[in-house]
Amino acid sequence: MADPMPNNTRNSLQNIFRDVFDDEQLQLRDELSPETLPAWDSLGHIRLISALEDELQLSFTLDEIEAMSSVAKILAVLADKT
Repeated sequence: MADPMPNNTRNSLQNIFRDVFDDEQLQLRDELSPETLPAWDSLGHIRLISALEDELQLSFTLDEIEAMSSVAKILAVLADKT
């Protein structure tokens, strides 16, 4: 299956993750989730959503925010927004 997101969006997302979770070595993978990244707790999720909204000039509904439980799901929501 082809990646629906352009590389620049994926790169932007990786930079946002690295900034929010203060880890310059973090490698973005579709399966990355709160279960696989300990820093992605409830506060981390709020910070991530806020950074996504600021950096990508988007706003998300509560349903979208709750659905963003992995990188793959974040990419899906972003694909729906573009």
